[in-house]
Amino acid sequence: MTILAFVGPSLPPSARSDFPGVEWRPPAEAGDLLRLHLTPGSTVCLIDGYFDHRPAVRHKEILILLSEDVRVLGASSIGALRAAEMSKQGMIGIGAIYRAYARGTIVGDDEVALVHAPAKLDWKTMSVPLVDVRATLCRALRERVLQPAEARALLRSARSIHYVDRDWPLLLDRHKASPEFKAWLQTGQVDQKTIDAQSCLRAAASPAPSASRPEMVRTRLVDLLAKECGIDLETRLKEGHTERAGD
Repeated sequence: MTILAFVGPSLPPSARSDFPGVEWRPPAEAGDLLRLHLTPGSTVCLIDGYFDHRPAVRHKEILILLSEDVRVLGASSIGALRAAEMSKQGMIGIGAIYRAYARGTIVGDDEVALVHAPAKLDWKTMSVPLVDVRATLCRALRERVLQPAEARALLRSARSIHYVDRDWPLLLDRHKASPEFKAWLQTGQVDQKTIDAQSCLRAAASPAPSASRPEMVRTRLVDLLAKECGIDLETRLKEGHTERAGD
């Protein structure tokens, strides 16, 4: 079974040893899923992706893969967001971040946004996403390191900082956090994006129940994107319809 994963800072190469056999790709951008031509039954894990200085993965790209009987899982970052938007079409969401988007507890793209180094520097993170701040504050509440009022104040401060600049030193300095919380934070931080990425890859390795294949809805946007990617979409979609007829 082919498992292909678009991953960067949520699970850098130094943390991938538990997932042998996965075909790793860098964070996805518009066109990357459209370029894939996988056999039915393959699995794609959409985890990390660009959305700011590069165009984000399009929903119709995911729909094409689903219509070709490719299982698409989403978690952690852009994958969690897209899975919450496309669960009714058959995309499978994994992890706490996906569930928060699906419930509407969080709604903004900036919840998962961060700044990171390139692949040659192991995708090292250089800012902290709001989802990890939230998870860390929840853990601090459970362990009685913070009181609810202080946790809410810290979250408000974190939300007021642009994702490019958000990190724990700035947040702690701006909020004047208690010494107890500062000390606890040295070992208490929760990297929810990594936790969810690992869960996604474990789910990808598990047998999948059969699911209905949605119909692909072709639009001018898809045609333009295919042209930019050098893809013969007409032939590809015809092949997909032929396979469906022979199922």
